[in-house]
Amino acid sequence: METELKHISDTRNVPTDLVITYDDMHGLWGGTTITIRGNGRAERRTQQIGLVEIDVVQKQIDEPALIELIDLLIKLTAWEQVTPDEMLIPDESRANLAISVNGHTSSMWERVNEMASNNRLSQIKNRLDGLWQRATP
Repeated sequence: METELKHISDTRNVPTDLVITYDDMHGLWGGTTITIRGNGRAERRTQQIGLVEIDVVQKQIDEPALIELIDLLIKLTAWEQVTPDEMLIPDESRANLAISVNGHTSSMWERVNEMASNNRLSQIKNRLDGLWQRATP
């Protein structure tokens, strides 16, 4: 995955088969799933605590903003799992990041309650939120 992402960053050309998905959805607490594709199409699925329905919104993200996100993924080695795999405590949830491009797939996760102190997946979510705010409908 490192090679694929660095190639995108170096060439400043995003392949259309790129898919980046952040997901912190929890069955009880709700959450957010953001999926961004290489063609710039972005989808945000949000579920509020206690509600059954999921709000789905689609937007378009420009290629320079998408390359900024890829540069951050490279900086944070977002394809590497750092958090050790241990049993979750009741009602604890995980945030996941999946990246797929050119037939390669990687995924990593962190406990939601550790994201701020790890300052890794939280940076990615903050960047995604910023991209979402600037994206066009």
